[in-house]
Amino acid sequence: MCCHFGLRGCLPFLGMPGSTPTRSLVRCRASGFSSDARKQGGDSGQGFSSDGGNDEARAKKSSALAKDTSDAKSRELARTKLQDLREKTLAQRAKREAELDEYEEGRALIAKYGPKVARMPEKVAQRTAKRGLVIGGAFYGTMLAVFIGAAVIYKTQDIIIPPALVAFVTLGLLATSVLGSSYGMMSAQWDPNKEQSLLGVEEFGDNVKAIGDGLRKATVQQEYEKGIDQRRQKRKLLEYKQKKRELLNK
Repeated sequence: MCCHFGLRGCLPFLGMPGSTPTRSLVRCRASGFSSDARKQGGDSGQGFSSDGGNDEARAKKSSALAKDTSDAKSRELARTKLQDLREKTLAQRAKREAELDEYEEGRALIAKYGPKVARMPEKVAQRTAKRGLVIGGAFYGTMLAVFIGAAVIYKTQDIIIPPALVAFVTLGLLATSVLGSSYGMMSAQWDPNKEQSLLGVEEFGDNVKAIGDGLRKATVQQEYEKGIDQRRQKRKLLEYKQKKRELLNK
């Protein structure tokens, strides 16, 4: 039996001149061992490189999927922010147009009917004066009663009332009467077609907002004038384009 090649494979080595059967047999065994080793080594190397390639491809694929997911989330977030910004811009523009319409309408009414349209209606004026007198007058009357009562007690009785205490109480009631009168006028219903509530808490909040809004509009009056001029120019341009289109169609 001669290594892996069999007896037929070893016959050429046995027939070579100057070679012995033992040496030929060793050479045959060595060549068979090296051939098997190369085959096994090649198979093991191919298997290792194949597994490494699969792992690397798998890692690249997972990183690509993670990158695609993060990119999709980023695009969705950017799209959402852009939509919110667009909606906010449209809302501000609509609010600005409404304010310009209101300002232009008020200016047209004043130009047509005179300054009397900007005055407070008579019914509202009476309601405001009544509430201011009632609430402020109540505290003012209390102040007078305290002052007169302290003077009478001081003159007719042996009770000594510190003048500083009387001054402090009367001044406090005077300040309360002023604040009460202001609250009475501010808590009146400024719409002549609506009924007045007893305490006027809701009316007070609405009137404060209206006054603040009026002060803000007074500060941006020049901007309103510019906006109205721009709208007038745009209308004229649209009318000119419309007439030109009609002439071309004829």
